[in-house]
Amino acid sequence: MFADQLWPNLVLFAAGQAAAWYYLHTGRTRIGTAVTVALWVLADWFLVAKYVFRVTGADLVLPLVSLQVVAGATVLALSFAQWRRRRSAVARQRQALFAAGLTAYLRADHGEAEATFRRLVRSDPWDSAAWIALGNVLARAGRPKPARRCYRRALGVDASRQYAELVRHLQGLLVGSGTGAASLRSPAAAATGVAVESVPTN
Repeated sequence: MFADQLWPNLVLFAAGQAAAWYYLHTGRTRIGTAVTVALWVLADWFLVAKYVFRVTGADLVLPLVSLQVVAGATVLALSFAQWRRRRSAVARQRQALFAAGLTAYLRADHGEAEATFRRLVRSDPWDSAAWIALGNVLARAGRPKPARRCYRRALGVDASRQYAELVRHLQGLLVGSGTGAASLRSPAAAATGVAVESVPTN
């Protein structure tokens, strides 16, 4: 613990805030917001205790260690996530897995398609195309609520907005369905799902 050293803690705080900003900027707003709030609350707690109330010793341990843990864990988690989305075995097989998922989707093997696309988004939560494809699978399986969540996630992480028109079209299919659940069974709708892969991912 750097209880009496401002600069190491300030650097750690800044690194944690930079990681949180990255999450916010790339559409992962829940994580980014939670980390930002936690860091500022803990930093304020520590600074007020140390410089306003002149607290010393063990009473400073909780806010300071908590700040260090949150900041350090956020930086490590982001580093691991970036490694995983670019260097992991799933990342290296991404094109083949996506093709396998689309094949399962087109032959109405919803279980296999869902498992494949969930594997892709677990490996890379910033993969807009995989989120859209997963949403298509869920919509086709008659599960509109989780499909909507997938489409929202796709929009959230699509920083360049290259999929915005496609996602809005798919969301419209869900809304336009009489029951609120689009089956996406028509050839045109299936082709829309396939077309996702033709657009470069983030």
